[in-house]
Order: sequence, then structure tokens, then C-alpha cells
Amino acid sequence: MPRLYHILPRGDHPGSHNALKVAVLLRELDLEFELVDLDPATQLRPADAPLRRLNPNGLTPILDDDGFILWESAAILQYLCESRGPTPLLPIETRQRARVLQWLAWEGSTLIPALMALYMARIGGGEDTSAATRVDFLLGLLEQQMAGRDWVGESYSIADIALGAGVPALLPLGVDFTPFPELRHWLARLRARPAWQDDIFLGDLRAGGLT
Repeated sequence: MPRLYHILPRGDHPGSHNALKVAVLLRELDLEFELVDLDPATQLRPADAPLRRLNPNGLTPILDDDGFILWESAAILQYLCESRGPTPLLPIETRQRARVLQWLAWEGSTLIPALMALYMARIGGGEDTSAATRVDFLLGLLEQQMAGRDWVGESYSIADIALGAGVPALLPLGVDFTPFPELRHWLARLRARPAWQDDIFLGDLRAGGLT
């Protein structure tokens, strides 16, 4: 049985949005798994923390699949689809697959750094105009991609799972989703799926008044 090392929401932590992606995928694949909730202050951050032996970065998610240890959420999503597939969550057809992987990469390399820049600006009490402008621009790109379609790619996929975990994390930061109706409808479609009945995701939606 796969074991997923996660950080669930607590008073001093909103929960791991990257581990949320893996939890959602495991549910979508109808796989039984063991969820291990970690205390980041004691089990991940210290240089000598035990979990550093599994992930030297001291971050979640960490997947233990019968002794095979893997970290980095995008790699885990792809691994689970390929090891438990075939599954439409990662298409076989070359161009459809490439489109899914494009948006999976965009989430990690472009959206999340912009989100973190906005987060750091706002918790620091500094000027966040450029960070907010960048976030709005990126949400506009995703809004254009979603126009006339239900999902990011040709069908529901790990691109939706990755972005569905990352995009709502902007809501507790006060980002206004009013200008992005396609994204609001997309989030509602995710909300209707059983795999997304998760405290992290639902908490983000509540923070933005989208539940």
C-alpha cells in the first residue's frame, strides 16, 4: 500500500498544497493508501530530522511505494499514472499527453513562484503591486485556456489536479477571482468530485467565498 507523507492543516500551517495533489490523484485512481501527517517544525525542518533521510529537501509530498521513495509532486503524479495506468488522467496520445505535461510544468515553474512572491510581499507588509499584477496576468492566461472547455486539456487530467491544488491557494491571499468566471466554474467542477472533498482545498474556497 502506498504511503503518503503529508502536512495537514493546523494552527501554524495551512497544509501542504503539493501533497494535496498526490492525495487527490490517489483517490481518483481509487487506490488505498496510508496518509502520514507530519509536523514540519520537528519532522522536516531540522537538518537532522528523520524524514530528511527520505527527502533531503525537508518538504512534502514524499511517496513510499513499497520501498520506492519519490519526492517532487509532478514526478509523483506522473509515476502513479504510469505505474497504475493506463489512465485518462495522463493521456497516451502524444500531443494530448504533451499538453497535459505542459500545464503541469507551468504550474510548478511559473504559477507557484508568482504565488510565493505575492505571499512573501503580503506577509512582509511591503509593496505587492508587481506581484499582484503578475498573478492576475497568469490567471488571465489560464482563464483563456479554459474558455469553452471543462478541463485544462482535452479531458480531466493531472494538469487539473496540479492546478486545482495551486490556484485556490491564491484565495486566502485576497486575490479576487471575480474577473475569472471560467476559473470559478472550473473550481466548482473540481468541488463536485468526491476526490476533492479535502480540508485544504475546501478551506481555500471558503476563504475566497467560493463555496
